[in-house]
This record gives sequence, C-alpha cells and structure tokens, in this order.
Amino acid sequence: MQLDQLDHDQRPSADDQGGGAPTLKLLAYAIAGLLLARLPLLSRCAFDPDELEHAHAAWLMSRGMLPYRDFFEHHTPWYYYLLRPLFRFFDVDGSFEGGRLFLVAGRGLSLVLTAVAIVLLVRAASRWADRRVGLLAGLLLVAQPIFLQKTLEMRPDVPAVVFFIAGLGLLVRGLRVSRAPNAPVLRFFFGGGLGLGAAVMCTQKMLFVLPGVLAGLALWSLFATTGSVGARLRASVVVLLGVALPGIGTWAVFAAYGAGGAFITNNFLLNARWKHTPTHQFVRLLTGSWPVLALAVLGAWRALARFFQSAERRWEDVLLLAVMGGLFAGVAVVPSAHRQYYLMLLPIVCLYAADGLWALAGRALGRGPVPPARAAALALGLVPLALLPALALGGAYRSENGVQLARLRHVYDSTRPTDLVMDGWQGMGVFRPHAFRYFFLHEETRAMLPPAEWDAYLAALESGETRPSLIALDDNLRALGPRFLTFVGDHYVSRDGFFYTPSPLLAAGR
Repeated sequence: MQLDQLDHDQRPSADDQGGGAPTLKLLAYAIAGLLLARLPLLSRCAFDPDELEHAHAAWLMSRGMLPYRDFFEHHTPWYYYLLRPLFRFFDVDGSFEGGRLFLVAGRGLSLVLTAVAIVLLVRAASRWADRRVGLLAGLLLVAQPIFLQKTLEMRPDVPAVVFFIAGLGLLVRGLRVSRAPNAPVLRFFFGGGLGLGAAVMCTQKMLFVLPGVLAGLALWSLFATTGSVGARLRASVVVLLGVALPGIGTWAVFAAYGAGGAFITNNFLLNARWKHTPTHQFVRLLTGSWPVLALAVLGAWRALARFFQSAERRWEDVLLLAVMGGLFAGVAVVPSAHRQYYLMLLPIVCLYAADGLWALAGRALGRGPVPPARAAALALGLVPLALLPALALGGAYRSENGVQLARLRHVYDSTRPTDLVMDGWQGMGVFRPHAFRYFFLHEETRAMLPPAEWDAYLAALESGETRPSLIALDDNLRALGPRFLTFVGDHYVSRDGFFYTPSPLLAAGR
C-alpha cells in the first residue's frame, strides 16, 4: 500500500458520508460531556499533595511573602499569581469551609483552563488539517487518563499547557502563512514565542519543548524554499525573543525585590541537580493510552510521507514532529518523570492520532454505502478508545478525599491561623504558617536538603526557638531519623498516632 493512499483526500468527506454536521456536533457534544463529567470530581476527588503545596505557596504570596526569598519553592511563579486573586473570596485562614471552597475553586479554575486548552487545540488542528480532525483531536485529548487526572488538579502544568498549545498553534500558523509571498508572518512567530515563554514561567518543565522547537525552526530556516534564508532566520530569532521576554521580565521583577539570584537558583540550577526517584509513569502512559499512541505513530508516518512526496513542503509537520520527538527524549532523560510531565506531549500525540484515525476510517469505509460487517469491525476496533477513558473516569470517582478533609478540619479545630503546623507531605498545614522553610519533605526534597540546614532546624526545635503547635507525623517525617523522632516523643503527645500536639508540660512552658 502506498503511503499517499492514506492522505487527506482518501478520507471520506462529510458530504460523502451524508452526516458532516451531525458528526461535528457529536464530537463537540462528546468533548463537552467529558468536561462536564468532571464537575462532581472537583469537590470529591482525593487531593494530590502537590495541589496543597501550590495552594500554600499562593497563600503565602497573598500574605505578602515572596517565593524563593521568603519561603522555598522550585516552580516558576506565574501560577501562584493566577491563584492569588481567589483569596479575596474565601476566608481560608479562619474557616475550614473557606479553605475547602478555595481548593474546589482552584480546581474549577483548572477545569476552565482545560476547556480553553481543548478549544485552542481544536482550532490549531482544524487549521492544520480540517474541522473533523480538530474536534477528534480535542476529544482524544480530554479522554486521556493522564490528562483527565492531572488537569483536574491545582497545578501549574494546567495553564502551562494552555500557553503551550497557543504558542505552538501560532508557530504552525506562521509556517503555513510563510508559504505565501510577502505574508506578515513575524507576528505569528513572535506570538508563538511569547506563548512558549509564558508556559515556561508556569512550569520550567516546558523547557523540554524548546529543543524540538529550535530543531524544527533550524531545519525550516536552512532548507525551506519559500522566501529567503535571511527572512526565515529573522523569524526564528523573533521566536527566541518571544520565548525570552516572559522569563526576563519575571526575573527583573524578582530582582527588584532582592530575589533575582534565588529565582535562577531555585527554578533552574536546583532542578538541574534534583535527586529524582523512579516513578515508572511511562509504563502507565503506555497502558492507559496505547490506542492513541498507536494511532499517533500512523499519523506521524503519514506526515512524513506528505512531506517527502508532496511538491509543497509542510514545514509545520517538521516542527510538530521535532517537538514530539524532543519531548519523548526529554521524559526518557528524566528518571522520575511524573505523570504531569506528559501533559505537554499529549496534545501533539492526539493531533496525529486524530489524523491517523480519520485515515483508517476512510480506508475502512470508503465512499458510498458501507457494508455492515465492515462498519461493525471498525466499531469494534474503536472500543479501546472509549473503554480506557471510561475506566479512568470511574477510577477518579472512586478516589475520594473524605479522610483528607476530616484531617484538614482537625487542623482548623485545633490551631489558630498564626500557629505553626508541620508535616512531611500531607499538606495539612496548607493554610497555616509552616514550621520549616520547606513545606514538603518527601524523599526527593530530603535528598537535596543540606545537612547543615537540617541540623540547624533540629537545634531550633530542641531549643524551643521553633515550636510547632501541631505535627502531622507521616512517613516522610518519620524518615527524618531518630533525633527528630526522639524530640517528638519527648515533647509531644498523640491520640491517633498521626496528629501530635505539645505535651501538657511543654504547653505550660510556652
């Protein structure tokens, strides 16, 4: 079979199938339905500890503190600025219900941003191919288990994906427009660069996008035949300028407040030497999204065929394939690529998967009347595309946060807004001052903690200079060692083996 037999003109058109508008509506309704199905999960799904970390950082900023300088963070800050206005509407310090509603509202913001990301992908894929590919790409993306789980949560990766898709869509549009003579392309390249730079300022993981972008633009600049090499190089430089501006501007603001060096150290230098632990999330990606990954291989194969067999080169495919390949290589390099790392990879995967699926549908159905056996075989082959997302959605409904909320209520009932609360990685002190510079003390943080800094903190605990009003003694705190556990045993008491309060003698001496 020739590669070009699966090109766009081989798919049945909407008119041929006699149901173009109904098909588009069905796809749009399916996307809306999957988004609406998340609404009950906003308040009931279990909280990832990362969500409480990000809520705590935004809360500290709302109280006038500056990340990196006044408290530890190692994520770029735009998401915290995005969350900060929400604190005007909720009494998170004094009311458990206010804190709970803030967390639900933060997840609601993630849902809105997810819908924006889907709309942007549909628009970009529609320009890249056609409306059906765009809507199908959006449906495949919103249905992926990793995308479902991680875009439901409060995390900076969600706005980063919005900026990433917007930036990549503008670059694709710029490459398409550049094939026309005297087209105003620089604005698209500059806007695309700004989008990617903004994504990096939400989470530095988006830096993994840049090698693929640079490789794709370099190939286009050197080997494209439309326009001059100088014009293409200028467009590439404009992209780099757009990428750099959000970072430079953000750094300048922090530098003005004496945190410019800490901004660079915490966000980039520290993360470059972060002690990772294996997560095996790539295996979970394969088991949860293998049908879409297989279709994406077909879509990418067709894109390469189009590029080498067509008289008019589609350099936007070179860019997308370079970015996708670079991201696969990037998550392979990071030994502990957590699930959210794959959010930036999935939009391109779903775009090519949608194109591959329409090609298969065109090959299977052909034109004119469709034999029932062939239609049944195609429907049977699509079952994994629906079954795996349904299982993921069901799993999300079974993951409840009742225990977490009960513990959080206990924190409100037993502490005042100014009391110090300490835990390892449960996030129980999300709206309380933390007893240590590091809000989370999981395995990766403990590996990076300078021994002298931890020794100084233990000395402050032992001397009474630092006095937590409540300790949530989880496994991460227990892993701090016998010196810390001895201190807790000598000065704190517990009724449940998890929450520890000062012993009567210690409380009397406060």
